[in-house]
Amino acid sequence: MARQLPKELDFIQKYRISNHDLEYAKWRISDFDADKWECSFGYKTFYIIDFRKVLNDGSLLTNPKNRALLNNIKRFICLQTHPLLTGSISVSKKTSLQRVSIALQIIDYFLLQGSYLKISSNGFSNITKDDIVMFIDTITKNQSIKISIYQPKKWIVSFLKNIKLSTKKLAWTQATYPDLFEFGGLDSDCLLTKDQLINARAWLKLHNYYHQAIQSEGSEFKYRVQRNNLLTLIIGNRVLCNLKFKRLQLEGLDVAPSHCYVQELPAVPVSNIDEDERASTEFVGIYISALKSMRIASQNGSELISDHALTVIENTELLRYERTKERTRFTTIPFDIVNIIFGKSIEFYIEYGANLIDYYIALAATGDNIRELPIPIPNKLKKLGISAWRLPVDTPTDFFQQLRSGSSLYNMLEVLYGAIGILVNTLMARRASELDELTQECIVKDSDRYFLAFNLRKANVLEHRQRSLRPLPHIAAEALQLLARLSNTLQKLGYTTNKYLFGFPFSAYFLNSSLYGTAQPELRRCFNRFCDYFQIPTDDQGRRYYVRQHQLRRNFALLFFLERIFWRRRGTSTFFRAHQTFDDIQLCNRIYPRKNT
Repeated sequence: MARQLPKELDFIQKYRISNHDLEYAKWRISDFDADKWECSFGYKTFYIIDFRKVLNDGSLLTNPKNRALLNNIKRFICLQTHPLLTGSISVSKKTSLQRVSIALQIIDYFLLQGSYLKISSNGFSNITKDDIVMFIDTITKNQSIKISIYQPKKWIVSFLKNIKLSTKKLAWTQATYPDLFEFGGLDSDCLLTKDQLINARAWLKLHNYYHQAIQSEGSEFKYRVQRNNLLTLIIGNRVLCNLKFKRLQLEGLDVAPSHCYVQELPAVPVSNIDEDERASTEFVGIYISALKSMRIASQNGSELISDHALTVIENTELLRYERTKERTRFTTIPFDIVNIIFGKSIEFYIEYGANLIDYYIALAATGDNIRELPIPIPNKLKKLGISAWRLPVDTPTDFFQQLRSGSSLYNMLEVLYGAIGILVNTLMARRASELDELTQECIVKDSDRYFLAFNLRKANVLEHRQRSLRPLPHIAAEALQLLARLSNTLQKLGYTTNKYLFGFPFSAYFLNSSLYGTAQPELRRCFNRFCDYFQIPTDDQGRRYYVRQHQLRRNFALLFFLERIFWRRRGTSTFFRAHQTFDDIQLCNRIYPRKNT
């Protein structure tokens, strides 16, 4: 219940929030009292929050003796999207999931400190100002706050160091899977000795914690640890959040890499986030804001951490001082390199775009094995160098030499998609998500002109986004129509396709994979292939300028201001990039009228 007010303030009671009111959450499907919540955040599958977790004394959080603590935790989670916290703003489903996840991570941090805090007997009441400062210190140590909170590598290494395996089982595993125990020299970052690694690899294999890696994760291994499943085994019964750490590096445990090469050279950082290991100020601020919301819950009778302890977060700037980094703007690619990238994209699209798409469609029409290229390669593509769908390589040097030889149809499609992405976004200056979500309906023709229709980011009301139109140059319209033709034809042929224009053709890499169709857009990979194919210049440290979608927005501005009519063009540029309305442009033009020259 909310705290009792003095008699003279009785009139306020009717405006106060009850505990029951704090239990409201539009995303929660299950009853508040359920031990396991099914939640819907707009995705196909439910998000599950299972409260049946083990506390430091061995009891479950759902045990009747822990009911008060459990209910306060639940109310804190619900509060993150409650009108009491958000005011008149109703957050979108995606933002709701982000807020709920952050709340769960904060709770998990303290649950993992359960023995020290004696949570089973005292709840969160033992948490002091020093504990909160320690929490802030923890989350600022790494770019990934989630890794800072859960320390997944520490838990995995600690667990694997202590596993027991019989001599018989170890010998059988070594005899059955000899390539699992090959060592080419241990990485200096490996936290296990060679003997411990042998034992760990055998145990992981025997207990089915190895699987084949997914290509989209950037690298492939014949034996790759299932991080999420292993962490669920180790600490899953103690934390509420879903343990997803697909990109976690486990040196010495992932074995026998196959050859999937992301990029040829180190990349010029696109922002300081790549060079500074600390968490950014804005992300840490989100966690501090979630902690502050506990005071609102406390004021309404649902206290987790005491008000006294929470006073330490009042001086937010002091907490962040030297602990966090300020995120800077994206790196501007030198203008001469911008011109090279833009020119090469137009050149490749015009020269080979239609031929590549037509040939892929012709292959799909046969329904035969694309790995064997069952119909003759057109002369134009032979001139490009194409001789196979994909070719095996043994080293990075071999791969990038093959890429530039043009021998792989799959790689040339990657270069083409990268070229079209660069061409379109240099001319249209769209945000990454706006570009990824383009569909055929986004190409709007009006008489002899084209427009691009898109859902404008940063201008939404709940899940509803403002639909905007911007003039679309003919060459960009034709390039997008080419991708639309590929998708439409594949659909007519009965293949599975992604609805987005930049949905990329299946790799047909694994023997049991689909031969034809399109999957999710992967423009980042295609941009890398484009830059490596054309050997885009490097900086003085030998790092290549691998272009990114958001940098192309700035490229648009650089091209736009080639003429010296800066202030008059400024309004039009910001409108085109969806930073201003048309009324703003007219105002700008009145303030900075065109001068006769």
